[in-house]
Amino acid sequence: MQTLTDAVLVTRDARLSFLPALFSDDFVRAELNIYAYGDRYIQDYDGAEWLFYTLPDGGGYLAPDVPRVTVWNPDNWFEQEMSADAAGIFITAMVLNHRCWMYSHHDEEELCGHFLERYEQLMAFVETHPERDLILRALD
Repeated sequence: MQTLTDAVLVTRDARLSFLPALFSDDFVRAELNIYAYGDRYIQDYDGAEWLFYTLPDGGGYLAPDVPRVTVWNPDNWFEQEMSADAAGIFITAMVLNHRCWMYSHHDEEELCGHFLERYEQLMAFVETHPERDLILRALD
């Protein structure tokens, strides 16, 4: 089973190869979605720099480079302060889920499968995260 220590910070030099590995050929749009979702779901978001993390199974996530944020999901009335790491996992999961759904509705099975795999990898990691309950509640 994975633990939080399995998340490895991606160096600046490796970011360009990380994004295609995480988001496949859709990495430009998916990365832009991360920042747009940050703007939508993180209160007082100001365009902070984001950190990139890999997981040993090939998955990963992005998280804003700040200590704590308040996440607000108007779709389920969730509003709670959490670590930026947990917020980044929430945002990345939302983007992976959205991209998977979009590609399933456009008959692009390969990309849909890729995003589904990355989503499942991230959700397995969530199970070991200290803020698991907050992340799952935000996603609910």
